Amino acid sequence: MESTTPTFTYLRSKLTEWQDNDLLVPTEESWERFQEVATDEILPVLCEAQEVLEAAGLEVSITALDHETRCLGFYVKDVGLFFTPSDDGMTVHFMARRFTGQEQGYESRFLYRRTKLEPVRRLVEEALLRLLGPRRANAVNQ
Repeated sequence: MESTTPTFTYLRSKLTEWQDNDLLVPTEESWERFQEVATDEILPVLCEAQEVLEAAGLEVSITALDHETRCLGFYVKDVGLFFTPSDDGMTVHFMARRFTGQEQGYESRFLYRRTKLEPVRRLVEEALLRLLGPRRANAVNQ
């Protein structure tokens, strides 16, 4: 006798939830979304930051978006800021790193649909202030 009770009910429920929340976006579609957001909302902020830093005498470079690395990078001194599409298809992955010393930097994610110039500007400014700012060494009295 066959059961009329649906099987995998929890799996079906989760799949529906994920589809409703755009969590099952194919990788290429995610990359296309990222390119649009990066070009319209992130790159203009990085260009503004570049102008400010270069006016202060710092050398800055911004990497171009390309299909192979799938990353938008910003470099100044020993600091790198990186924006990449997350695997979930809904968020941008942000990483801020210092390449010298033991400082590791930090990471965060934000939704594509919430990516606007002002929040991105605050994020970039905070990262630059944290990572470019003077490092205070604990002086030992001898």
